[in-house]
Amino acid sequence: MKKTQDKKRYHVSDLETLRAIADPLRVQILELMEGQSLTVKQVAEKLGLAPSKLYYHFGALEKLGLIEVAETRMVANMQEKKFRSNADLLDVDPALFNFSKEGDNEPINILLASTIDATRDDLLRSLQARQFQLEQGADEQPRRLIINRVVSRVPEHRIEEFQKQLMKLLQEFEAEDQTSKSSDQPYALSLAFYPSFYFDKTVKKGKKK
Repeated sequence: MKKTQDKKRYHVSDLETLRAIADPLRVQILELMEGQSLTVKQVAEKLGLAPSKLYYHFGALEKLGLIEVAETRMVANMQEKKFRSNADLLDVDPALFNFSKEGDNEPINILLASTIDATRDDLLRSLQARQFQLEQGADEQPRRLIINRVVSRVPEHRIEEFQKQLMKLLQEFEAEDQTSKSSDQPYALSLAFYPSFYFDKTVKKGKKK
């Protein structure tokens, strides 16, 4: 298995590239191709889409260098290409996310929309695909789906502890992929943890010492 430190990183340093890779469908394509070479048709079948809906996205990802042709063969007098991923980890330059009160903050909006939309699309497809499997006679295996949003007042001295616990959970979750088998069921985890502010004109500036 490939160790985390050996994973190939793809650095995103400009807004145009961020726009190109943030498309929710492209996110799902890259997730699906991690660790395996697939044709456009194979990816389309797994996503429940027509191959014609994916050719444009494959072309864009190949142009960016995120995927490449791994194998070419002739099938029924037609050339068939298998693609593989060139990036195991996306490394987005933090400088892209400098927040501006007056600006439109497009990079932040792109990242949020991409993460939320990809999570939504993946979850809906997963529910539909599982229902299809059950209709085809697959064994029932109850699994718990957790979707929740909680806003809680937390003392500042506890924040670092929560952040460490969350990062540990994410690292453990990702590490499972290094020792798993291809037959194991994939699971997805999306996370957002941030201070939730409201507009308050009564906020006082701290005194300078």
